[in-house]
Amino acid sequence: MVQAEFEEKSYEGPLYNQLERGNGDLFTPGQVLENTVGFDRGLFVAQVALWQTLGYKSPLQGAALAYYDWPYAFGPPSPRTQLPRFRLNLFLQAKRPVYYKRRPRSLRSISSICAPLWSFRISDDQQRILEVLAATIKGRAHVAYAAAAFHTNSALFTHTKRRTVVQNSTFPSVDALSGHEAWYYRIPGAQGAANPNPEGIEEAPLLPRVRAIAREAGALEPGNLTWLDTLAGQVIASAGSAERTLDGTAAHFFDDLQTLERLCEQNDVPHTMLAFAQINLFTIRFDLNWLVVADA
Repeated sequence: MVQAEFEEKSYEGPLYNQLERGNGDLFTPGQVLENTVGFDRGLFVAQVALWQTLGYKSPLQGAALAYYDWPYAFGPPSPRTQLPRFRLNLFLQAKRPVYYKRRPRSLRSISSICAPLWSFRISDDQQRILEVLAATIKGRAHVAYAAAAFHTNSALFTHTKRRTVVQNSTFPSVDALSGHEAWYYRIPGAQGAANPNPEGIEEAPLLPRVRAIAREAGALEPGNLTWLDTLAGQVIASAGSAERTLDGTAAHFFDDLQTLERLCEQNDVPHTMLAFAQINLFTIRFDLNWLVVADA
């Protein structure tokens, strides 16, 4: 058994970059909202506490456009009409794989799984909140794990350069791993085995799977951002379900949430922006990546 040479964060960067930029229907939420907000509203917020709730140690550098005689009518004249039609949320939890030269004894009952292969462990507490999240937002979200089907730095560098990280990763859904402690796989995609009580599992690859779920969910009308308010309430409810089991992670989230809400109220931040910030804070505290499926 050999631990992957790279850390999760080294794998996450190229993975999410290639997921977003390599597909016409996957977006970061910030990209989607950019078209709606445009430059018709600007906030200069210097409070360090607000930035910390969004994962930054101090306020980011920026510019006050009014100081530079910025054109009055800059930005789209009717920005909401340019917003893609929202279909589905995608939440991913990246994992660091372990490499096996020989098949573990616990998998000998599953003939389809042979060595060499990779595996990652599933945290009970983390799995629980992800299952609650998937159940709470069912129909408007898909929650899955992501792990590399390689384990060396040289392979990571090669796939990053060739933009083939996604094609060489596994993406089992959280629902499929319910009741299990580990996921074993020998090929990319979502085909492998879960353990204990060995069970062979085969799902569609991530992108076809997500697109199929998105078609079933249907699309909201362009410019409709009510889903953000609903989603914010749902992720907060999911965090509440795990408040006593995540070693203070959920408590930290709710403390930051109070700070965020208070500062947004003091600065008259629109409710849609607050909802976006609440969801973003949830993904930071629970180490998730958030993408949306929308019509290009």
